Amino acid sequence: MRAAPVVQAALASGRRERMFITLLHALAGAHVATWFANEAEIPTAALFAAAAGAAAVMASLGAVLARRALPVRPAHLLWDGQAWRLQLGHDLQVIRLVTALDLGVWMLLKLHLAEHARPCWQVASARAAGGAWHGLRVAVAAHAGALPVQRRTASGSAR
Repeated sequence: MRAAPVVQAALASGRRERMFITLLHALAGAHVATWFANEAEIPTAALFAAAAGAAAVMASLGAVLARRALPVRPAHLLWDGQAWRLQLGHDLQVIRLVTALDLGVWMLLKLHLAEHARPCWQVASARAAGGAWHGLRVAVAAHAGALPVQRRTASGSAR
């Protein structure tokens, strides 16, 4: 079996995905407000006002959550044949890389950069990666990374 090629690929900025998350939150807020106003038999004008207000509040919440979850600036993902590295102005060692969602021309990647740190979510797309896309997909499929080591306590349970 051959190893995956050495690859360096640009990752997407996540702008479209953040907009999509914000839109979904706005639609959910408008839907819940419309349902509630309809069940309470509120007049139509008030129903539209309630839906618009709930959509605005939920869109704001969605925007905050999306900004926390997905990157604001683009990065580069590197596979050097031995380990993954993420470049965000400086090199960060990736302990484990997990493909959370793979749609063929778009992938949502979950990167574990430190043992007890929050995972970093990155968006990889064929558009952003360009010619490195195929190599990136091969490397991700072949070398997703080892599971984080579970340390055992004196009682024998994993921490």
